[in-house]
Amino acid sequence: MRKAAFVEITVSLLIALAYVYLFGVVGTVERMPQVIEEETASTDETTTTTTAATETTPEYAGETVTFPSYTSLDVSNPDKPFTVNQAVTYPAGHTEPPIVTTDESAAATTTTEDDSYVIGGNEESTTTTTAATTTTEATTTTPQTTTASEEAPLDDPNAGTGEHGTLTVYYTGSGGNVTGDAVDILSQVVMGEIGGSFDEEAIKAQAIAAYTYIKYYNDNGNAPYVAVRTPNDKVRRCVSEVIGKAVYYNGTIIQAVYGASSAGYTASSLNVWGVDYPYLKSTKCELDALYDPNYGVKTTFTSNEIKNYVKNATGIVLEGDPGNWFAIKEYVDNVYVGTLSIGGHTTYTNSSGKTVNITGRVLREQIMNYNLRSACFEITYSADTDKFTFTTYGYGHGVGLSQHGANNLATYWGYDYRQILQFYYPGTEIR
Repeated sequence: MRKAAFVEITVSLLIALAYVYLFGVVGTVERMPQVIEEETASTDETTTTTTAATETTPEYAGETVTFPSYTSLDVSNPDKPFTVNQAVTYPAGHTEPPIVTTDESAAATTTTEDDSYVIGGNEESTTTTTAATTTTEATTTTPQTTTASEEAPLDDPNAGTGEHGTLTVYYTGSGGNVTGDAVDILSQVVMGEIGGSFDEEAIKAQAIAAYTYIKYYNDNGNAPYVAVRTPNDKVRRCVSEVIGKAVYYNGTIIQAVYGASSAGYTASSLNVWGVDYPYLKSTKCELDALYDPNYGVKTTFTSNEIKNYVKNATGIVLEGDPGNWFAIKEYVDNVYVGTLSIGGHTTYTNSSGKTVNITGRVLREQIMNYNLRSACFEITYSADTDKFTFTTYGYGHGVGLSQHGANNLATYWGYDYRQILQFYYPGTEIR
């Protein structure tokens, strides 16, 4: 009996040890991304780099996509206005070719959310809002005062319809929806978006994208928010040459969203807004790393600033080593930050009582109040300076046409407006 009891006890112990070993290993495997991040964080006492352990494949990859009915993506004023940044880091051995432009003005123009807009059609109602213009040859900015357009004003109820019909939009200072001649409105929208210094093919591509975007909303009984400025002759000429052309997918006008800069890849509408448009997939953009002024921009914050941003937006109180506050868990669309851990939390409860999943986009928009240029970023922390450095790639939501990318495609690869639009909206036709 004593021998049998001994054998029974031994067997029980072996089973218990096997159970502990088995589930201990499984637990370790499941924690591997976190372990990798923790080990990476501890390799340098002064500087911690947050990296993702794995890259995930979007859930929609390979699935059959059906064209959705009208959906408002609520992209009104989605981004703060972009500013050209001169500090672009080029690969070793890179030689910068000259920028070819048909305009004598600057190679890039900044825009502001409430930039100069047309408010009347007579001499007494001129616009006094100033617009800052930045050139690539100098780092100084020159104020430029613009006046009301000599064309029919956006908010003039007697504006002529013209041969290409009318468009209805909403813009800062309009006080409501505004309907006017399509050429007049579109010229001012294009000027408000990118100015008049880009390559003409890029301007035409922007004009068609903006026309498509506005028409998409108008056809569904809505007026989108737009930025407007008084156009120059170049912009108006480019608009006039393509007015009436729009982008279509399977015979239906598309949701032609656009933004300042992509990040080496455009973002998919699915991962940004949760709507899976077949023509708004992630697209590789090879020229971004070479020529986009918003690629690799560094922005710094003290640990106290980060703590306040996080506390005010989420209620999460960050404590301990700041180098351990952030952990990127996954990427989406190749380069954009997906799930993100802040202070060990991947969710928080907002003021409405809703549980919010913390992602790169949530960090950029809701937590950091758009003080990061995009949801594609890297994070480092220096204990010596007690500062976080966010290196961002791109500017804006990243979905659809990239304005700087379009200019680069036209300038360096010789793309015309059709090629540009089909690059950023694959599978579409322009007519």
